[in-house]
Amino acid sequence: MEPNAVDRLRSIGFDTAGEWRLEAGRPRLTLSRGREAADALYAFVSGETLLYIGRCRRTLAQRMAGYERGGPPRSARARNRARIRALLAAGHPLTLLVRPGPGRLLVGPFEVNLAAGLHLSLLDALAPPWNRTDSDGAVVASGAGAVPAAALPVPPGESYTDMTGHRPGYRFLVGYHFLDKGFFNVPLRYAALFGGDKESIRILCGPQRDAIHGHIDRSTNTNAAPRVVGGRKLRRWFLEHAGLNAPVDIDILAPNAIWIRRVRRDPPV
Repeated sequence: MEPNAVDRLRSIGFDTAGEWRLEAGRPRLTLSRGREAADALYAFVSGETLLYIGRCRRTLAQRMAGYERGGPPRSARARNRARIRALLAAGHPLTLLVRPGPGRLLVGPFEVNLAAGLHLSLLDALAPPWNRTDSDGAVVASGAGAVPAAALPVPPGESYTDMTGHRPGYRFLVGYHFLDKGFFNVPLRYAALFGGDKESIRILCGPQRDAIHGHIDRSTNTNAAPRVVGGRKLRRWFLEHAGLNAPVDIDILAPNAIWIRRVRRDPPV
C-alpha cells in the first residue's frame, strides 16, 4: 500500500510537536518540542489527513502565536485560524508536525535556502488543501491538475457536532440550475470544512431544521469546489421557500451537516 501524505512527511523527519485545542472558543497550541526551531517546516494534520504545510522564518513558537492571534482579513493566518477553530469545534483533532530546517547550500557565492526549496517541493507533491489559494483567497489546486481528496474525516452515520457560535457561514443566490436540479455549490474558501466525494450530508432547512439527506459531490465542478446535492427534495424546498435569485444564508455545522438558516425574499443588494 502506498504511504499516505502524513507517513511521507514522517519518513523525511517530520515529528509531532504539539496539539491544538479550543480555550473559550479560541485556538490554543500546546508545544511539546521545537519552540526555538527557526527556518523549520511544519504541518497541520487531522488524524491521517494532511491539511497544511508551512515554513517558519522566525521561531516555531512565534509563528504559532501568529495563528493563535490571527492576522489581517484575507491573510493566510486569518484563514487558517478560522479553519483551525472550525475543525476543533466540530470535534476533530489537530496535530502539529515539525521538521528542523535542512540548512543552507552554497553554489559559488550564492546561498540556497534548502527549507524554502523543500517547502515548494512538498506543496507540489502533496497538495495540502489549506495551501491552495486563488486571487480571492479561495481554496484551489496548487499543482497542475491537482484535485483535493476529502479534507477532513467525516463522523460516522448521521451524527454531527453543531459548531454553535463558531460555525462559519456564507450566502448564495438560488440560481436556475440550483432550483431545477436541487443542489448548490460551496465557495472554495470553505472546501476544507466539508467531507469527501460521495459522502452523505444532512441538509437542515429553515427555522424548523427539516432534514434532507443528500451527498457531497467533489468531482463535477472543474474548479474542485464541493457541491451539496439534495436532489428532488431540495429542489422542492427551494421552489416552496426561496425562488429564483433568492439570497440564502448557510451555516456549516460539520463536515457532514449544513443548515439553510434563512432565506431572504427581498431583492439582492
